[in-house]
Amino acid sequence: MAFTAGYWALGALKPKVMAFIGCDMVYPKSGQTHFYGKGAADPLRADVSLQSLEGKAARLGLIAARSECRVVNLSVEESRLVFPRATIDTIEAVAPRAPCPVEEVYALRREENALGYDAPSGRYWEILDRIKPCKLAAIDAQWLALWEQTYSP
Repeated sequence: MAFTAGYWALGALKPKVMAFIGCDMVYPKSGQTHFYGKGAADPLRADVSLQSLEGKAARLGLIAARSECRVVNLSVEESRLVFPRATIDTIEAVAPRAPCPVEEVYALRREENALGYDAPSGRYWEILDRIKPCKLAAIDAQWLALWEQTYSP
C-alpha cells in the first residue's frame, strides 16, 4: 500500500515532499476502478487495520510533517486522502499552514505503542486476537482530528 511505501521513504530517503497521484482509494460501484479495468475494492475489505483510510492518511501526513516533509495529493479525482491538493507546478508552494504539533504527534504515537499491537513481522493478522477495533478507531479519529485542527482551513 502507498502508506507503507510512504513510511519507508520517510525513514530511508528523508524526502522534503511526498506527492501521491492515483492513490485515491475511491472505488465506484460501476465503471473502471483500477488501471487494469474493473476490480474489487481491496482497501475497503473487512480488515481491522483499514477502518479509517482518512485517519491513516492523517497519521502519515503528521508523521511526515514531524520529519519536515510535506505530503500532497496530485490527483484531480475524488480522493480519500486528506493531504492538500497540488499540481506538478505548485508542489513547492503547497505547505502546511502551521508547524507540526510535535508533542501531540509523540503523544499519539505513545498511545499507539501502549496498545501493544506491534507486529514486527508485518503480519498483523497473526495478532488479531489482541486487537480491539474500537481502540484502533479511536486512535484513527484522534489522528484525523489533529490533522484537521492543524492543517484544515
